[in-house]
Amino acid sequence: MNFFDYIKNDAFFKPLTLKHRRIYYDCIQILIDKTKELPVLYEADAKDCITVYLKNAGINETKKNLSDCMDAKEEIEGEESGAELQSAGILLLFRECGWLLPREIGRNGEYVVNLSIDCRRFMDFLRKLTEKSGEGMMSNRIFSMYEIIKSAFEEDSVRRERPYTNVLVPLIDNETELKNELVELKDSISSIMKAVIVFQDINSFGQFIMKDEMLDHFFNEYFFVKNNGLIPAQISFIKAKLRILRQEETCEKMIKECAEKLQLDYEEARERVERYFAELQYFLSVEYEANMELIDNRINNYYNLANTRIMLMASNGVRLEAAINDFLNTVSKMTEEEQNAAMEKVADCTRITNQKYVGYKSFEKNKRIKNEGENIGLVTVELSEEEKRMQTERLFNSSPNRYSVDRVSAFLDVQLGSESEMNIKEKPIQTKEEILMYAAAMLYAKNAEFPYDVQLSKETVKTEIADITDVTVIKK
Repeated sequence: MNFFDYIKNDAFFKPLTLKHRRIYYDCIQILIDKTKELPVLYEADAKDCITVYLKNAGINETKKNLSDCMDAKEEIEGEESGAELQSAGILLLFRECGWLLPREIGRNGEYVVNLSIDCRRFMDFLRKLTEKSGEGMMSNRIFSMYEIIKSAFEEDSVRRERPYTNVLVPLIDNETELKNELVELKDSISSIMKAVIVFQDINSFGQFIMKDEMLDHFFNEYFFVKNNGLIPAQISFIKAKLRILRQEETCEKMIKECAEKLQLDYEEARERVERYFAELQYFLSVEYEANMELIDNRINNYYNLANTRIMLMASNGVRLEAAINDFLNTVSKMTEEEQNAAMEKVADCTRITNQKYVGYKSFEKNKRIKNEGENIGLVTVELSEEEKRMQTERLFNSSPNRYSVDRVSAFLDVQLGSESEMNIKEKPIQTKEEILMYAAAMLYAKNAEFPYDVQLSKETVKTEIADITDVTVIKK
């Protein structure tokens, strides 16, 4: 649906196009904040809020009687002709434009100011747009998608009651915002590169690198997403669970809910749900990686540009590499006598000085420790059995076992998650640490304190690290 078909008010954006649009924007935000504080906002309170704002902004309100009978057109015409602003006229203008609902009398007989839902949503959007910090948004989107899909697969998940509204739609919303964040990252690099070209001296360029917040925010967020080990694992988890979700009966439930919610027939709802799943899978599998590679290339271009810019500024606009290359090419075409004469002139123009510095270590005196005639030999003492036992325990406590029962149990808790049984061949093994953890679990299988049963199999699992006997781990 077209937005103007939905809003049904051609004057909706009128206050944002007039001369005092900044004042109108502040006034409507003040009213929105006031409605959050008060259960009922009366017209007198609304006028007082706007009047205080106008006085603080240095705008005198002298025509109160005239404003009471002024309509929106007169307010617009009065504004354009230079008339002063009044709170009643502003409220009238807001009602004409659909920002405020028609007048309504409250329980005490006074008029009540009610903001329209469309105005609230539109102003909230503008406030979020202007107050956006740009820090951590991209990673937050990935974390949100991970939490949504993880909670959807938990036992007795509430999200499965309405999977279209509580699972698929939030995933699509976060995926859309994540796309916008990637575009913002790419645009940030372009703006940084344009800013680098403008600098004419090393001092200003150094200040840009040291203090520019845009540069700091951009690289902080990008390198967190790029180098944090959780992000690739979470994206892989989301993709795997989406494939399962698409094949389960929950997908059929999504289609029915979509058809009921949007008043579509079954085929249209099925097409919409399939399109959402395809969009999510394509973005996570192809588009995300492609965008990250593009950002990598742009960052490399930025570093190359910055390096070239520094070299040009350091050489006062002369590229020394190109000049030396031209000189050597010219000298190579000369005769031997001309080459010797040219090199002698170059030697006269060049002065090389050898500078050496004396460090503190060169003249530091080593102080000898005096034993003051005391016997420094080791004393031989016979330890009792109790002392030997206590020292042995102290050594064990100071050197914790990396593969103790507690650590192996904690490792298996993470691997099983909410499941009660797992098989090694179903889990990807990529490090030596994981192999040794499974081997330790086999050793602790008969221990009463170990919370897992381990059943060995005759099958062997081959991994990149080592070959290990396939086992089934069952939670006791």
